[in-house]
Amino acid sequence: MKTSTKVTIGLSIAAIAGIATAAVVSEKVVKKITSMSNRRKVKRFVDDKFNGNETLLGFVDNLEDKDIDSFMSVAKKVNDGRDQIAEYGNNVKDATCNVKDKIVNFVDSKF
Repeated sequence: MKTSTKVTIGLSIAAIAGIATAAVVSEKVVKKITSMSNRRKVKRFVDDKFNGNETLLGFVDNLEDKDIDSFMSVAKKVNDGRDQIAEYGNNVKDATCNVKDKIVNFVDSKF
């Protein structure tokens, strides 16, 4: 085997190892940034809803990342439910207006 072939194979292996390492490290960095962002969101929520209660803020500081992720998941579900209820409310309002208009038109046509 030629020296240039050996060097090419060695550089290829090094490049593959570098890419794999970068992928693992970048995934860890993304997870860390996401967890820090979620923790800030929870702290902001506690600050807004509980007037910056120091005990609760300390509690948030001591939560594990998986607990923060669970809280964020619940908050997202509540927010989605709120949006869905608002949509149902608009549909009921529209249906009520349609029924009212039909009744008014029916009454007007009879008299």
